[in-house]
Amino acid sequence: MPTISARPRRSSVFLAVFALLLAAMPALLASDVQAASAPTKAKTWNVMVGAESRSGAVQTMAYGPKKIWINAGDTVRWVSNSMEPHTVSFIDADHPAAPFDLATTYMTAQTSKGKISKPGQFRSSGIMAPEPDAIFPDAVRTYDLKFTKPGTYRYLCYIHGTAMSAVVKVRKADTPYPHTQSDYNAMAVKASNADIEHGLNLWADALGAADSHHVFVGAADMRVQINRFIPGNVVVKVGESVTFDMGRNAFPIPHTITFGPPPANPFAPTGDPANFQGGALSSGVILPPGFGPPPNTFTVKFTKAGTYAYVCLIHAGMGMFGQVVVQ
Repeated sequence: MPTISARPRRSSVFLAVFALLLAAMPALLASDVQAASAPTKAKTWNVMVGAESRSGAVQTMAYGPKKIWINAGDTVRWVSNSMEPHTVSFIDADHPAAPFDLATTYMTAQTSKGKISKPGQFRSSGIMAPEPDAIFPDAVRTYDLKFTKPGTYRYLCYIHGTAMSAVVKVRKADTPYPHTQSDYNAMAVKASNADIEHGLNLWADALGAADSHHVFVGAADMRVQINRFIPGNVVVKVGESVTFDMGRNAFPIPHTITFGPPPANPFAPTGDPANFQGGALSSGVILPPGFGPPPNTFTVKFTKAGTYAYVCLIHAGMGMFGQVVVQ
């Protein structure tokens, strides 16, 4: 009968397929084991170097993120993320984190080796910035370093010292990663936004303490720096003076107060601030109290009516300009 012979035929087909699957199972399992044990391809991870507000006025002193977990064989690529120059420097006893000095070659030059195999080996990016400038003609935008062995690798910025430091945690190859690059990016953005907001508050505090005759030359703490004259525009009368004050900087950030054309030596003072009627006048480089020799202020007496623009030669590219209107 047709109905009786059809049922065994379907069962025979099912049993035949099942037998084939059983025969293939060892090979399938072996391929899964092989895939699971295959070595993980080395990765390149990005870390941001610094951050800034939209105007460039607020510059943060942080790497983003400050801690990253990678595996031996991976590479970290640091990317300049602000106009403020920085370095990525794994220091040793022969290359310590001393006060930054342009004449100290190891602080400004990049090391030639692109690999590091243990903590304590000296490696450095040299100066990192979005593009070279007159002060740092050899600045680079990115810096790559491959980590070949496990360890805890600490680094800092020679310009900003221990206020700007971070760590790379290197584990054995094929260790599962705790975070993705997207996770690290989100961490960096969250931290930089908090730092920028902190900087805006620091700026507002300085503005509240300033007046037309007392201008703060930037402001900074151990998290951020404000590269602005505070306030940027003031009005005084003929015969009155304006004191430019570095006292709001709790960090050794250099500035200049420069009227007129830039001097041949931007780091040296020029002109007579006791009787200014226009032309070339510059404070030269001055540092905050406790970080450089006095004076840590620059007082200018204006003896002729007019509008006098001035600039910080070091941070002009970040928009650090000011104006004094003398009535």
